[in-house]
Amino acid sequence: MRRRLTTLMCADLVGYSALMGEDEALAVASVQELRKKHLEPVAKDHGGEVLKRMGDGWILAFPSVEEALDCAEEVQSRLAEHEVIKLRIGCHIGEIVEDEADFYGNGVNIAQRIETEAPPGGAMFSEDLFQALSAERQEELKDVGVFNLKNIAKPIRLYQWRPANLTTAPDKGALPSVGFEQFVAAPETPDNAAIADDLHDGLVQLSLKRTGVTTVDTESLEATPPDFLIRGRLRVAGTRARFTMSLILREEMQTLWTGTYEGDPSDPFAFVDELMPRLEGDVRLQTIQRDGDRLAHLSLNQLSVSELRARAASMFFKQTIPSWEDGLAALDRAVLLSPGDGMSLAMRAQSRLNLSAVKFSQLEPEVLTQMGKDLDVAVAECPTSDFVFWARGAYRLKVLGDLQGAASDIARSREINPNFIGIVDLIAQKAFLAGDYEGALDALSAYEEMGSEDPFRINRLCFNARVLLGAGQAEAAHVAALEAADVSPMDRGIQLLKALACQKAGDTVGLKAARAAAADLPKAPSVAINRLALPDDLAWLNDALHPEAEPV
Repeated sequence: MRRRLTTLMCADLVGYSALMGEDEALAVASVQELRKKHLEPVAKDHGGEVLKRMGDGWILAFPSVEEALDCAEEVQSRLAEHEVIKLRIGCHIGEIVEDEADFYGNGVNIAQRIETEAPPGGAMFSEDLFQALSAERQEELKDVGVFNLKNIAKPIRLYQWRPANLTTAPDKGALPSVGFEQFVAAPETPDNAAIADDLHDGLVQLSLKRTGVTTVDTESLEATPPDFLIRGRLRVAGTRARFTMSLILREEMQTLWTGTYEGDPSDPFAFVDELMPRLEGDVRLQTIQRDGDRLAHLSLNQLSVSELRARAASMFFKQTIPSWEDGLAALDRAVLLSPGDGMSLAMRAQSRLNLSAVKFSQLEPEVLTQMGKDLDVAVAECPTSDFVFWARGAYRLKVLGDLQGAASDIARSREINPNFIGIVDLIAQKAFLAGDYEGALDALSAYEEMGSEDPFRINRLCFNARVLLGAGQAEAAHVAALEAADVSPMDRGIQLLKALACQKAGDTVGLKAARAAAADLPKAPSVAINRLALPDDLAWLNDALHPEAEPV
C-alpha cells in the first residue's frame, strides 16, 4: 500500500438523474463530453489524474493546489454558458492510501462533502487548501463561512469561486456574514462596560449557534470583512439604561435598521437576561430580511444549497403567496441538489405547511407521510438546530395532532436556544389546540415588546383575535381584529375576521363595513389568515375564514 498527500478534486454533473429520466441519450452524451472535452483533458493539462469515475462524478488528484485551482477555474469558465452541463467542484488537501484495487482516505470524504456545498457552475475549497495558496490567488476566493459537513467531525471553513462570465453582478458568497463590533458604554465605568461586554458576548455566542450565517467577532473584522455589522451602545443613568443596536451594511456603511431597548441595570444579570431574547430575535429577523437582495442577481439554477436556503428564508419575510411559492421552489431545488440536507428538508416541510395552511388546502397523504420522514432525517442530521425541532413540532401538532410529541420538540428547541422567539407561536398554538386559551394568550404576550419591529405583527393580531374568539372574549377579539383590518384594509381574509369579531361583539356598524369591504375584494388566500389546528368545537373559526367563505 502507498500513501501520498495530494490535492483532491471531486466533481459531479448537476441534475444528472433528472436528465437521465428526461433524455437518456443527452445525459450520456453530457458525461462523454466532460470526459473527452471539458473536464478530463483540462485536468490532464494541469497535471491532474483521474482516480475514479462514478457515472456522473469524478475524483481527481493534482500535484499542487495552484494546479487544482487553475483547473477548476478553467473548466467552469468554459462551461459557464453551456446549455446543459453544470458542474459542482469541491477541492481539499488530503492523504490517500492506495493499493492495487482502490484508494482510501478521510480527505476523499471531505472533498466529496465540500463538493455538495458548491454552487452549480462554481467551486468550493477547504481552508487547508486556501491557506496553501499564494496571497494573490487567495484574493480570487470568497470566504463563505464555516460549514458542518455530513459525517465530518469538525466544522470546516470554506471558500468559494464563481466564473466572472457566469453573471455580471459581483459574487457575494454563499452565506451572509455578520460582524459584531465591541459594544460601547457611557459613562464608561467598569460596571457599565461589563454589561456592554456581556450583551456583546451573549449575542456572539447565540449567533455562532445559528446555521446559515457566518459570525465574525471584533478581533477578526479587519481580516474577514463581513457583509453586515452589528454596532451597540449602552447609556446608563441611575436605574435607567438604554441600549441601542444597529444593523449596518458594511460595504456602504449604510444603517439598515436600529432598535432601542430599555430596562433597569440595578441587577446587571437580570438586565442582560431580559434583553438577550429580544436582541437575538431582532438580529436573526433583520439579517434574514436584509440578506434577500445579496444574491438576487443569480437564478435558482446558479445557487448552492446554502444559498438556496438563504433565498427561501428571505422570500418568507416578503409575506406574499407568490414569494412563499418562490421560496418553496428554492427549497425543492436545494433538496434536489442535496437530498439528505437536513436543514433544507426541514425548511421545505415548514414551507409546505405554511402554504397549505393559508390556502386552506389539504396535502396528499403520501406527501404528509414523506414530510414526517424528512423531518426525522432533519433532526438526525441537525441535532443542534432550534429551528429543526421547531419545524418537526409544528408538523406533529398541525398534521398529527400529537400534543405530547410537539411538547417534546418544543422542549428540545428551547433547550438548544432559550431565546428562540419563533417557538412562541408553536407554544401558543399547542395551548390553543388543547383548549388552554389563557396559556395561548400568555405565550403570545412575548411579542408585545417587539411592537412595530415585529414583521409578523398583523399575523399575531389575527391569531390573537381567533384565540380570544375561541375563549369567548368577544370584546378583546374585536379590538385585535379592528387593529389588523386598520393596518391591512385590502386583505379580504382580515375583513372576514373583522366581520366575525364584530358580529360576536355586537358591532353592527363594523360588521356592515367589513361585509362591504370583503364584497369588493377578490376571493384569495391571505398570509395573515391560516387554517389552524383546532378542537372540534371551534371548527367554525376555520369555516368562517376560508378564502371562499362569505362574511358572516
